[in-house]
Amino acid sequence: MARSSIISHPLSRRQILKGGAALGLGSAAAMGLTPAWANPWGRTNVYAQGVEEGPEVSLAIRRESHPIDGQEATPITINGTSPGPMIRLQEGQDAVLRVTNLLDEPTSIHWHGLILPPEMDGVPGVSFAGIAPGETFTYRFPVRQNGTYWYHSHSGMQEQLGHAGPLIIDAAEREPFRYDREHVLLLTDWTFEDPMSVFRNLKTMEGYYNFQERTIADFFADVREKGFAQTAEMRGMWAQMRMSSRDIADVTGSTYTYLLNGHSSQENWNALFKAGERIRLRVINGSAMSFFDVRIPGLKMTVVAADGQPVQPVPVDEFRIGVAETYDVLVSPEDDRAYTIFAESMDRSGYARATLAPREGMQADIPERRQIADRGMEAMAAHGMGGMDHSNMAGMDHSGMSNMEGMDHSNMPGMSSDDAGMEGMDHSNMGGMPGEQAKIGENGLLVAGEAQPGSRYDQAGIGIDPNERRVLVYRDLKAFTPWPDRREPGRELELHLTGNMERYMWSFDGKKFSEVTGPIHFVKDERLRLILVNDTMMEHPIHLHGMWMELENGQGELIPRKHTLNVKPGERVSALITADAEGSWAFHCHLLYHMDAGMFRVVQVS
Repeated sequence: MARSSIISHPLSRRQILKGGAALGLGSAAAMGLTPAWANPWGRTNVYAQGVEEGPEVSLAIRRESHPIDGQEATPITINGTSPGPMIRLQEGQDAVLRVTNLLDEPTSIHWHGLILPPEMDGVPGVSFAGIAPGETFTYRFPVRQNGTYWYHSHSGMQEQLGHAGPLIIDAAEREPFRYDREHVLLLTDWTFEDPMSVFRNLKTMEGYYNFQERTIADFFADVREKGFAQTAEMRGMWAQMRMSSRDIADVTGSTYTYLLNGHSSQENWNALFKAGERIRLRVINGSAMSFFDVRIPGLKMTVVAADGQPVQPVPVDEFRIGVAETYDVLVSPEDDRAYTIFAESMDRSGYARATLAPREGMQADIPERRQIADRGMEAMAAHGMGGMDHSNMAGMDHSGMSNMEGMDHSNMPGMSSDDAGMEGMDHSNMGGMPGEQAKIGENGLLVAGEAQPGSRYDQAGIGIDPNERRVLVYRDLKAFTPWPDRREPGRELELHLTGNMERYMWSFDGKKFSEVTGPIHFVKDERLRLILVNDTMMEHPIHLHGMWMELENGQGELIPRKHTLNVKPGERVSALITADAEGSWAFHCHLLYHMDAGMFRVVQVS
């Protein structure tokens, strides 16, 4: 990393205030901390209020007092707003983004989904030193893509404190779909607790935030539906594993306030339109831990992009968006009426909502809430297939967790190795999972673009009834055009997603990041297949920095590119990767507390 990118001398208070004025902090404070890009009228071809336009952008990061859902809070702000400003770049530009740290701890910004040099990726301890208090770091990189992305901190748990914002890259050439207006919808989850307290609670007690456990009434309802013997057997199996069938989300609405563009549901943020317009909604899941099911009752949505990349249009009524994913959808409201944008958490413990309307102040009915679902046999099988014995975990020491304040993801301090016994997990029976019929090529590997046996790309996931409405599934995603590298993979790399919910330990292949001795190695310019096998009973959105993952969802040469793949419990998925990005790259689960608990690795391309 070039030291010229860092101004290492500390800033005086006078300089900070002067710099803040130059960065527009005064005007931001005058209008409050709501992001100006979340303007009700959104953006047309002539409207761009509240946007930091590239190629040169200056950002200042600080903590500020700011009400969230009517309560006083102190989120991390960027240029005086929370969430941070929308950064808008143009494909073909050379971006220059100067980030000044006004916090009293190190910080960073990772440009999620962008293909750029490793030293500009923004992960402390991987190929970047972080930004010390009082310093300015200048990110410089060519913009070689377009679409809907976002940015966030990769330092400690700052992402949970609101350190995030949307990143939109306008295409250099005409896009394959037309629209009249756009709105950016950034979904986040906010807690008034200290994130480190949340982490300690998860480590201390499985299900700490789950207030939707099964009741006696549920038991008798199951007996009526399934009979006493089957119900008792299932209850006994869950009890034997010391797990709950309702472990859907680790952190729930019992502590989270779900926000849309920084607004709670009570505040009813409005996205305005004129009748007859075609509107592009850029939906970003910038939350720390929450999956959302998004729908607009009364309006059909057409999915036209996934993770910033165009896909062939898919008309849907609802889609599930995993943490860190983005989807672009088109809607065409014809009537002079309001529509509810409804984003329900996957565990049904809460929701975010806004209103799409022709006039400010309007609102529509909020849909009836769905009941929490129960984990099924897939999750139970995943848990059993790991072969993990919880009995040797009882002596784990949690006292070191208090020293994890401000940790970055490069060294995961405070982790003990009490779960070393997880290395011996038997994964051999994973190959027998039901799913796709394998098609083997001449090199003995699965044919490129074909779905792996054990994948469930035709299922949206837990809590979704496919008969209730048309829901997007991974199988639907088809690239608009074939990707340039058409080579068959030369080798396969299989990784297992592993963990222990009871002791809240997460890992790859049974080893936390603090226990591994070196990086995962990709050979420069090789074509490989990455296979991810989820041996846990939780969903994991897996993110690879620096390179695309081409999801092998059965669409042949039109398989879609993604930067984040959601892997369901017990599922086996695969992606093709062209290892054309030399250097060191982060690879991790994008559930923040899973990553900090050890589900993190470094990929070295050389």
